[in-house]
Amino acid sequence: MKLLKLFIALSLSINLGIMTPLSVNAVPKVVEQVAAIVNNNVILESDVNDMLKTIKASVDPKNLPNDKVLRQQIIERLIIENLILQKAAKAKIKVSDNEVTNAISRIAAENGMTIDQLRSRLSTMGISYSSYRERIHNDMLIEETRMHEIRPRIKVSNREIENLAKNIARQPTNNIDVKISHILISIPEKASKQQINNATNKAQDIINRAKKGESFAKLATSYSNDDFALKGGNMGWRKLNELPTIFEERLVRAEKGSIIGPIRSGVGLHILKVDDTRSEAPKIVKLQEVDARHILIKTNVLVTDKTAKQKLIDIRKSIINGTITFEAAAKINSEDTGSAGKGGNLGWNRPEVYDSGFRKALTHLKKGEISQPIKSSYGWHLIQLIDTRQVDATNAMNKDQAYRLIFNRKFSEEYQVWLQEIKGDAYIKITGEDKHE
Repeated sequence: MKLLKLFIALSLSINLGIMTPLSVNAVPKVVEQVAAIVNNNVILESDVNDMLKTIKASVDPKNLPNDKVLRQQIIERLIIENLILQKAAKAKIKVSDNEVTNAISRIAAENGMTIDQLRSRLSTMGISYSSYRERIHNDMLIEETRMHEIRPRIKVSNREIENLAKNIARQPTNNIDVKISHILISIPEKASKQQINNATNKAQDIINRAKKGESFAKLATSYSNDDFALKGGNMGWRKLNELPTIFEERLVRAEKGSIIGPIRSGVGLHILKVDDTRSEAPKIVKLQEVDARHILIKTNVLVTDKTAKQKLIDIRKSIINGTITFEAAAKINSEDTGSAGKGGNLGWNRPEVYDSGFRKALTHLKKGEISQPIKSSYGWHLIQLIDTRQVDATNAMNKDQAYRLIFNRKFSEEYQVWLQEIKGDAYIKITGEDKHE
């Protein structure tokens, strides 16, 4: 790691658990212990203990190493998070209280609980709701910052999308999903031969132990240097095509239970365990499109909702009575400049492209039917459904999938490089009993 600055004043103020007398007769005060220094920030022992408590309450004990090793992994994780949060502060990235509340509501709902029940569950685990809320806030802020920093570094070309989409269409049964676990043994950017040898020996030892039946999750939690370490290395289900190319090549014919590696990349050595595999049958995707036309009357200080609605009621009566055609009425009355000249025709579109109020009314119409006046965010409308059709959207869906797979692959690769960069540019010092080489 690159030493940018020594924070002497901060270092001198750190008093690891020593009672600090304010005066000869003063009551002693316990100074919060510091677990690590990250640039001009500190990670407190209480932060480490809170995460230790959370992990031990939610992970099978047989997949966890001893507390000393687990604490070291937690400190490494908190260092990375602290560096990313410093990036967030510098870039002025924010996550609102409402966003955090909504996220917690979703988490509670996904677990079949109300927020009050979630609070109670956390309490029984010895976790305060305020610390849990701060954890969720930080997780969301970290994710926002990752996207803010990494997305501009990723370029996905049309040619890449076309080639992968064709491959998905041509070989759908080879569109494999893999459930994998991962261990990263990091190697510094300008590593010496000895450092590379040490990392290689360490990786090989881990592979040997895993092949002899030792818990891969426990090995990952003990030794891995990536974001999945505290999840036992579990990366979950992934499309083979979204994984780094060096992984894909080794996984394409791998069987369930296989231990693969070490695989060398720009950030270190990778060890993979294939927890499960599955492949998809060919998929034909059909989507509905609608052909519709409308007349729009906008509201303003002079045209109220009542006035706009009544005008459309009158126009509808004239169309129904045959006094005027829908097309002619649209050309005369519609304030949608894009469609008025075409008799209000909007062409073929998926219903999802329309405003929710407009879409709801449209989907309840029969062919040729004219709606009652309905309100959208744009104003008041009369809508006529001309026709509907089913279209083959397989190619479009394959391209969409191809883009996401390529983006995810490149994001994963760039993220590891970015982490290496920000760690290399930081002053990091682990203090106390957790200090290790």
